[in-house]
Amino acid sequence: MSKMHFLSSIQCDFPLHSPYPGGVLNIPINNNNIKKESPLITGNLKFTKCRSSNKYTKIIIPIPLDFKGKKISAKQEEAFLFNEYLTEKFYRESRITISDENLVNPGDDFIPRIKEEYQLSLKAKQIYTPKRLNAWEMNIPVVGQISSEFGVRRFINDQPKNRHSGIDIYAKEGTVITAPLAGEAIIASNFFYKGNAIYINHGAGLVSSYSHLSEINIAKGDLVEQGDVIGFVGQTGRVTGPHLHWEVYLMGISINPEVFLSKPL
Repeated sequence: MSKMHFLSSIQCDFPLHSPYPGGVLNIPINNNNIKKESPLITGNLKFTKCRSSNKYTKIIIPIPLDFKGKKISAKQEEAFLFNEYLTEKFYRESRITISDENLVNPGDDFIPRIKEEYQLSLKAKQIYTPKRLNAWEMNIPVVGQISSEFGVRRFINDQPKNRHSGIDIYAKEGTVITAPLAGEAIIASNFFYKGNAIYINHGAGLVSSYSHLSEINIAKGDLVEQGDVIGFVGQTGRVTGPHLHWEVYLMGISINPEVFLSKPL
């Protein structure tokens, strides 16, 4: 794999400003002398700052899917930096049937493994390395058809499950999956639910994951460039057919991967 380069000149065009639960605020601050100490953000939401090419400071805030507020504001001391009203976002329901009951209600023998893998994935998506890439614009990791969008309210065998925290892209088994952005592989392993899975750290709190692969083409610790082949579409883990489940996390918050794409899916 080729060497990854972190550059000092930062472009802040991505993620796209998407003011809804599951989206991201990407807001320029007119005051270039913003103090180094952290501003106060509504609900103590996590945020990061970057300096854009026109030298404006921008505040980037991932909005959790379960965020209930109508607006997000930021201030420093008594000075307001911004008030941003959120738009309503419709998320549909999805109901699927899994024939393997062990993948729906796993027995006691599987619980230790599931708990260990949950902690591994939780640690991976919360990883933070201070440096970030020059730009966060992503490519689509696989050519295919969207079979389930981000944020869907899921029911498996009529049981309510966690919201769909990524995008499912249907493609034939064996279809090439490429890295949408440069980074370092921090997990490349087999999981109970996710099947063959990869997590990539892109820097500054941005992490992406790829699940249900038929084959993993990289190893933990590998540095990948945008466009490198990282694996192949499969149907390992809890699935109903071949597809790629693609997730993006910013500071540990699952957000809609589409906000990193210049062209909508």
